[in-house]
Amino acid sequence: MSDQAKPTIGIGAAVNHPMFGLGKVVDYQGGDYVVMFKAGEVKRVAFTFEAMKAVDGAGDPETDRIKRAVREVLGDYGWIEIDAEMASRWTGGTIKMIPGKEGVQPKDVPIEAFFKKIIGIRDKLRVLEQKVNAHAGLSAEEKVEFEGYITRCYGSLTTFNVLFAAKEGQFKGTGKEE
Repeated sequence: MSDQAKPTIGIGAAVNHPMFGLGKVVDYQGGDYVVMFKAGEVKRVAFTFEAMKAVDGAGDPETDRIKRAVREVLGDYGWIEIDAEMASRWTGGTIKMIPGKEGVQPKDVPIEAFFKKIIGIRDKLRVLEQKVNAHAGLSAEEKVEFEGYITRCYGSLTTFNVLFAAKEGQFKGTGKEE
């Protein structure tokens, strides 16, 4: 890799591109930065493209490299929770919402933002499930009924399992095995 171009701008750094305007570096892929621009548009920009400049500091690509390596090693040995990690093939991607009505603007949503919302829903469902199970004022029948609703919510969210890197983080539509 010594004769290949290396990043000089860190992940999370704000950048200004002469054609696309302000954006944020969200990842590196191959010899490119993956940059999310203000309109939600994601572009790959070569490390060698010198016209794109960092705004307010370039960050530290070497620190990013070390963080990634440490995270990968810790994940391999189960020391960090990897179940919430998005599959890398989606990084920098966009969800296109195309309306069925003429004259209405389509909307692009960065997949990372969408994935964070999905994770938030999952986490809130888990808390709700714990609160239902621990609630002293609910009868056993009521707890089972509420558990059924929660399980069906998980089932409705299984469509988004394709976004997860690890199977353990995915939604499951069936109840807990006891």
